[in-house]
Amino acid sequence: MSAAVTEPTPDARGTLPWGLAAGLGALASALVAWGSAHPEFAFHPDGWLDPVVMAIGTALPMPLNRVAVVLGAVVLAVLWWRLRPRAGRPPVGRPGWLLAVWALPLLWSPPTLSADAVLYADSGWIENSGGSVYAEGLGSAGGPFADSVDPLWRGSGVAYPPLSLLVNQAIVALTGADDYWSVAAMRLPAILGVVLIGLTLPRIAAHLSPTDPLAPGRATWWGLLNPLLLVHFIGGAHNDALMAGVSLLAVYVVVVALETPLGGARSRLLVWVVAPVLVGVAMALKQQAGLTVLAVAGVPLLFRLRELPLARRLWVLGLRTAGVTAIAVAVFVALGVVTGKGFGWTAWLTLMGTAGTPGPFALLGQFGGYLVEWLGADPAPFRFVVGMASNVTLLAVLAWVVIRFSDRPVAAVGWGSLALAVLGQAMHPWYVPWSLALLGLVPLTRRQRLWVAGFVVAFLVWNAFQTVVWHGYVD
Repeated sequence: MSAAVTEPTPDARGTLPWGLAAGLGALASALVAWGSAHPEFAFHPDGWLDPVVMAIGTALPMPLNRVAVVLGAVVLAVLWWRLRPRAGRPPVGRPGWLLAVWALPLLWSPPTLSADAVLYADSGWIENSGGSVYAEGLGSAGGPFADSVDPLWRGSGVAYPPLSLLVNQAIVALTGADDYWSVAAMRLPAILGVVLIGLTLPRIAAHLSPTDPLAPGRATWWGLLNPLLLVHFIGGAHNDALMAGVSLLAVYVVVVALETPLGGARSRLLVWVVAPVLVGVAMALKQQAGLTVLAVAGVPLLFRLRELPLARRLWVLGLRTAGVTAIAVAVFVALGVVTGKGFGWTAWLTLMGTAGTPGPFALLGQFGGYLVEWLGADPAPFRFVVGMASNVTLLAVLAWVVIRFSDRPVAAVGWGSLALAVLGQAMHPWYVPWSLALLGLVPLTRRQRLWVAGFVVAFLVWNAFQTVVWHGYVD
């Protein structure tokens, strides 16, 4: 007689009814949206160029608008943590609908905690006007967005690849180049990216952890419900969202191919053509999507990779990755040529290092440069050396990650993308949700879960506080 299996005792501590969670999240995002609508966060001297938005924003005077933004971020962080999956308690139900309720108050508001969407709109206007933002720089064509461009970036080009510019052009054309709604509508491609994340994560998680029924819910908690995604992908309308969605779609296509019975030629087509092409498309939205080649190459070999010794495993994974990379890079280059936009983005790759961010190398370059300047020397050579040190360190860490997780390629992409976000010359909170979606697909130790979740909460709250203190703008 077999021993009875004891079911885990449901953990009722800290549980929240779905409706209460939806309401609290919507209230928190409404606070972020309301505070962001204040004209101090607009770089245009007349504030946000929509009378209704201006009326809403000025109804919450300073400094209450700043308090609202920070309080909303804190509530979102606490709510996310309270909804985390635990032993004996299933993940929150209908996560996609829950996120939709949370996101509703953000859809009308100006970009939250970042003005990058204004840069997208201005680049779309420049390109639609026959100019080149690579050659002429932001604000160069006049038009409805030039006066709203952050002075830090005005006159500079962008490092966004061609497909990203095409998306910006389409949104500006779709909205009739409206000076406010073209900016707000930059959320449309971001929302598409979030939808792709929500649709692909559960099936990828189930494939990677077939014996764990809670894996899909855990993946959506990390990858879909995290507050950085809500505030910065949807609220901030960042183009990282569509890149992340398309890169996960490439991995999803591989999973579909592997789960197709007797797939044959169809499966090979999906694995060797469709998925690598999607990686190339994601790279043409934002270049760091190229890391996805590891997952696309490695997922079909998971069981074999786990059985091979390290040297043989690296050889097998390396050969397959080289093949996937060749196709993805060919698509990336072809899009640069076919669109006629070329590769002018390469001239602006170091520009992001000029933004003040909390990345270790960014802080070293910024404050070390101030010290060198105070001593009477030119800070440019020092900052160049710091940039090179950042690149060398990042390459070394990425190499270690690939070797360490060569039997877990999705984990390699997750940790690698997080290293890219932290150790690059700029560390922005909208770089992190893609990493969280990938890390949510793989088993994490308790220590890893606590460290990553703590990083998310701390970065969200710190960025909200730092933005309202230092980035408020009053003409």
